[in-house]
Amino acid sequence: MRRRDSYGGLIHFNIAFRTFSATTKKGGKLKKIDGAIYMYPANPDADKPINIYNLLEPVLTAKNPNHFENRTRNIQLPNGDIRKVNIDFIISINDHKVIY
Repeated sequence: MRRRDSYGGLIHFNIAFRTFSATTKKGGKLKKIDGAIYMYPANPDADKPINIYNLLEPVLTAKNPNHFENRTRNIQLPNGDIRKVNIDFIISINDHKVIY
């Protein structure tokens, strides 16, 4: 999922996974996505260049998604939407079965 090409760009991959909702205890549908991209977590400590536009932006506090603790990863779909996937429910990546 995290592979990059020689220029540092993210490589598209195919993924198949099962759905599940912990709140409603429903799911189990098989979803296949061709051309997904792994979304790295944003670095809140990254230095932004200081200019007038950055100073006037309101500071937004976002809840930490705790991807490592929740065993989830964000992937970007080919249409640009972002989807959260639980790594326990991944069936295959690039047509290679995932074995736990």
